[in-house]
Amino acid sequence: MTTPMALRAPKWHMHAACRNADREVDWIDAEAGSVAAADCKEICRLCPVRLTCAITALTTDESYGVWGGMEQVDREALRHAEVQVAA
Repeated sequence: MTTPMALRAPKWHMHAACRNADREVDWIDAEAGSVAAADCKEICRLCPVRLTCAITALTTDESYGVWGGMEQVDREALRHAEVQVAA
């Protein structure tokens, strides 16, 4: 029998600017190009773990919300660019 592991946020979450942001900001459901997405991106702009957050979203193929200052459409464009470079 295996022992269940507790789910924990990565350590970098402790340093994220969004950790102390207004809880009204909806990071996951912010639609691309919306005021909510712009608000999220503004908070991300000076975040000390922005790059780590963005890399996490890209490597886990995150499809929703704002991560590391990038909306879903930004991440898709970057993934497409990577495919073009690799080809």
